[in-house]
Amino acid sequence: MAWAIKTTEVLYGKYGRNNNTQVFNLEMQASDSKELPERARYYQGCIDVDCLKSGQVYKELKNSYVIFICIQDIFKKGRACYSFENLCRENPDIHLNDRTLKYFFIASNCDIILNERQKAFLQVVLGKKPSDKFSKKIEELTEEAKHNTEWRRQYMEWERQRTYDFENGREAKAEEDAINMLKKNYPAADISEVTGLPLEKVLELQKTVLVQA
Repeated sequence: MAWAIKTTEVLYGKYGRNNNTQVFNLEMQASDSKELPERARYYQGCIDVDCLKSGQVYKELKNSYVIFICIQDIFKKGRACYSFENLCRENPDIHLNDRTLKYFFIASNCDIILNERQKAFLQVVLGKKPSDKFSKKIEELTEEAKHNTEWRRQYMEWERQRTYDFENGREAKAEEDAINMLKKNYPAADISEVTGLPLEKVLELQKTVLVQA
């Protein structure tokens, strides 16, 4: 789990698990960087790579939640919260049920939120005084984090490690797919094109498959 105050557009971020079935990635965003949807997609991939170890089946992936707390309404539709999940475009009643959700809370629209606890928290994000115990605790933690350089360092290290793990996990999955295709006698050039692996790497894997056969 990591917290940090970042000196760019992100105010602070948190990544953690609350039990064995759920994972959360939370960030507070001071301005619209015009790439939050893509970042949400990237964080989603990082979560999956972090959760699924080699040899595990896909059903062992955890329910994941990518959450952005934004000052501005990046979608400009007047909502206090925008939530997204994967649905069938031809029939929105059909849910993909991949157990991934993305939330964008908009602090500037907090007055229309019915949940008083969420409203109090978003008001603190806007710089207003806390109105309940929960929002007061959030304010205290934020002030503490502003002066905690160790948390900032830990967060940056965690971010770099997560990127490294994501790239390694993506390559490992591509190699696994390539091996399966080689076993079915697909042409090496086609495998390279489909998986994105260099042809030289596919040919190297082909030698391994032939030896094992």
